[in-house]
Amino acid sequence: MLQLSLSDLDKPPSGSQQESQTLLAEIRRAVQASQRCIVITGAGISVSSGIPDFRSPDGLFQQLKQKYPNSVSTGKDLFDATLFSDPAMISLFYNFMGELRNLVSRANCTPTHAFIKELDEAGKLLRCYTQNIDSLEKRIGLETSLHASPEDSSDTPCSSPPSLISDCSSLDTDTIDEKKSQAAKRRTHRRRQMTLERTFTRAVQLHGDLDNVVCTICHTKYPFTEKLAEEFCEGAPPPCPRCKEIEMIRDLVGKRSVASGVLRPDIVLYNENHPQSELIGALSEYDLKRRPDLLIVIGTSLKIPGIKRMVKEMAHSVHACTLRSKRAGAGKVIFINRDEPPKGWESIFDYYVAGDSDRAISLLPIAGLPEPPPVQQPA
Repeated sequence: MLQLSLSDLDKPPSGSQQESQTLLAEIRRAVQASQRCIVITGAGISVSSGIPDFRSPDGLFQQLKQKYPNSVSTGKDLFDATLFSDPAMISLFYNFMGELRNLVSRANCTPTHAFIKELDEAGKLLRCYTQNIDSLEKRIGLETSLHASPEDSSDTPCSSPPSLISDCSSLDTDTIDEKKSQAAKRRTHRRRQMTLERTFTRAVQLHGDLDNVVCTICHTKYPFTEKLAEEFCEGAPPPCPRCKEIEMIRDLVGKRSVASGVLRPDIVLYNENHPQSELIGALSEYDLKRRPDLLIVIGTSLKIPGIKRMVKEMAHSVHACTLRSKRAGAGKVIFINRDEPPKGWESIFDYYVAGDSDRAISLLPIAGLPEPPPVQQPA
């Protein structure tokens, strides 16, 4: 693994500065020669938008530890699914998620997001996989939905779910249950009929997003509105409107009450599985078969097992790309981050660019640099 420190590029001309320029030229050549690039991103790419990362000394984990010193031993506690067994932690979680949603809603896309979009527009991007929940990839124009068809209601936020009251107010209890059962079967049938459009999704959100909230029981999704964020900030889980409506119907027809869900952010916490993990797995497997010729990993600490496994699989595929791609300068794996990768990654990455991601990508034009104008010969 060769290391390029961006700070070296600012030094006066010297041997080390010349070496840095040579490395930069090699990295530029890899980007420009690539035709099938995979990008994997972490929280570091959104720092310049005002959203803290997680593990740096002034990141979210440390901020949470300082804010709640008597409640959390590490900021990671508020991103672990086990928190739902502790009422005090639940209150802190909702308060923090409401504040984080408001922070994210004010954030702007960074030059690094623009770089990924430019790769897509140039026809070079196979796919971006992001660990971030800020949806800045979506905001800059990269499709994040896992389906091309709008029919799959499980992936579509429901701002105004169909009313059960209007459908069921004049029915007896057996008919209501039968109607609900038939509706569930229709939804399952539609999902089975769906075929994954493997090139439709441009950015895969590996950990969900803060655009929506989801019910813990019926799994209906709703937009994460400013009003809901205010309720979150009060520290109490808002009830699910859909479940409340079902409860009201059951009460009207004299049926016993059933569990009602509450709304939570549509994100994936530690010790949780992604609800769409099979689809994500199908996309990554498909991308591996497309023989990517460049992998750029940006702004991640490489601490999460699933990400580590994905990076290694993608890197292996890139290093096995065609000889033609390698001769053109592609077939490289590039890591861009402020902090160096953990031990054991030296054989995975070809280049480590140490420094700010926005500065790094500003030095990596996607297209070839223009040729200098011809020198005019004197008459």
